[in-house]
Amino acid sequence: MSKAKLSSITEATAAAFDREASERETKFCIMQPGLHLMKLKRGSSWRYRYEDATGKRRTVTIGKLSQIKPEQAARKVIDWLDSEADPLADKADQRQSALSAAEQAELRTLRHYLVNGYGRVMDSWKPQNAKANDQRIRLYFPDLLDADMESITRSYIHNKWQPRESQGRAHDTIRRAFGSLKTLLGQAVQDEVLGSSPLDGVKLKAPTHNEQAKQEENEDEIQQTRRPLTDDEISGILAGLDLYAEEIREGRRNSRKHGKFHLPDLDAVTYPHWFIPFTHLALHTGLRTGDLRTLTWAELNIKFGRLIKTTEKSKVAIRHVKKPAVIDLKLNDRIKTIMTDWWKDQGSPKDGLVFPSPRGGKLLDTMATRAPWVRVKKLGGVDAGLVFYSFRHNFISARLAAGVPMFTVARMAGHKSVAMIEQHYGHVCEQHQDEAVDVVSEAIGRTANRVAV
Repeated sequence: MSKAKLSSITEATAAAFDREASERETKFCIMQPGLHLMKLKRGSSWRYRYEDATGKRRTVTIGKLSQIKPEQAARKVIDWLDSEADPLADKADQRQSALSAAEQAELRTLRHYLVNGYGRVMDSWKPQNAKANDQRIRLYFPDLLDADMESITRSYIHNKWQPRESQGRAHDTIRRAFGSLKTLLGQAVQDEVLGSSPLDGVKLKAPTHNEQAKQEENEDEIQQTRRPLTDDEISGILAGLDLYAEEIREGRRNSRKHGKFHLPDLDAVTYPHWFIPFTHLALHTGLRTGDLRTLTWAELNIKFGRLIKTTEKSKVAIRHVKKPAVIDLKLNDRIKTIMTDWWKDQGSPKDGLVFPSPRGGKLLDTMATRAPWVRVKKLGGVDAGLVFYSFRHNFISARLAAGVPMFTVARMAGHKSVAMIEQHYGHVCEQHQDEAVDVVSEAIGRTANRVAV
């Protein structure tokens, strides 16, 4: 005789949900009220929603779908009901039975977990991202660092933290900080430091009307920068680079003239400073500065004139066993010649960084482009407000305006889908669509004229 069915969710439906559901989507069991699956970034998790003895609504994590079958999750719920146990208290007793009350409280403080638990998670991140996330949590939640993470409440976030932190800051900035805290708490649940996240289901209040208006103004200003560079801007940048090169050479001549003969003769090389070919490559490829700084000669094949690079922003996908975004570009003759000359200036290296730091040959500092860029703009008579990232905007916008398919542009820019291109550069496509309407209208007009004749 077959066993009585305990859950309306079968293994097949659970697997289908895990495969097809969107993040944070839930699927409830009809037979065991409160038992449900929730889709998370790293797979689905069994959870149980119930009311404790005080009438407070609580949610406890049972375990991962990959480790617990539907019938096992249902049996766990039935056991809790039969024993009239508080599930969270039951899990806490099992997890903390070996710890003293003082040790338990210490392990649950935000500061302790940030260093000892979450710190190990962030060790797999890019160092600058891990450092920024750690600093963000410490900066925005100083009064929570020594608090028990279980004590964080919706009321605190809505009535104290958000009003305080919103003063003088954009809503997106506040939302990013809040997201960092929620992600940390979610990891604490996975690490079984917490039974459930106290901020599960909590969202920030919508920004005020004035904040929304200001945010829209900022977005409009940013949108205006997502455009092709003008001919005057490009010619000014190129002229500025030439003048910058001569300025550096002249400085070196003076140094050698005054007895510093140990310094290399910069008149003997094509490019006296790394920033010059760096900028040319940015203009021709639209690469982010982070990708240019980490570019290697293995990724930039001079012989075949090809650039193939996994973008730095998508390398996190590799950690999660996902396919990263890869840029694959054929270099035109102009930039191929420039980079070949730079390669020769560097001694024709077989490997290593394309743009190593002049001080030690290591990775360039993230702020290394700032001073040279300011100087080049001044020498070339270019608007001081033009940002280096404009080269990427130019690369994308110019191709969209020329009618290159959006999917092709997305691939060339290192995006796995057209979503970002459509969101941020849709206005360029709309202009192109307007021109297409005129073309259709003209064709109809010509046909109508022939018929009339």
